[in-house]
Amino acid sequence: MENNSGRYLIILIIIVIAIIIIAMTVLPQYNVWRRELSGKAQLREQEYAKQIAVEQAKAELESASLLKEAEIERAKGVSASMEIISENLEKNANYLQYLAIQAQIKMAESPNHTTVYIPVGANGLPLIKDIK
Repeated sequence: MENNSGRYLIILIIIVIAIIIIAMTVLPQYNVWRRELSGKAQLREQEYAKQIAVEQAKAELESASLLKEAEIERAKGVSASMEIISENLEKNANYLQYLAIQAQIKMAESPNHTTVYIPVGANGLPLIKDIK
């Protein structure tokens, strides 16, 4: 029995030494492999973040371009309406005089009224056009 236990002890020592030798050769390679995988994962994350940033920049550029076009169209509409109003008001000075008189009446009825208007146009109406 002693002979068997000595044999088992030697086998156990050989197995432990073999495990230590295997661990000493395999662990450094495992660490290198693990670091390589970690580096690849970080690289992929950075590439993905870069793609997201590029797509966001493209979306912002497209949005700015569309907003610019919308503002240009709005300005064209304002310009056209101002032109129409200007033409019609030039043709109808009586309407402008009516609006001026209504504004004066409204201001005169206000308790905070402190401005005095002196009509100087024909028939005591305020002048609308420049005198040349």
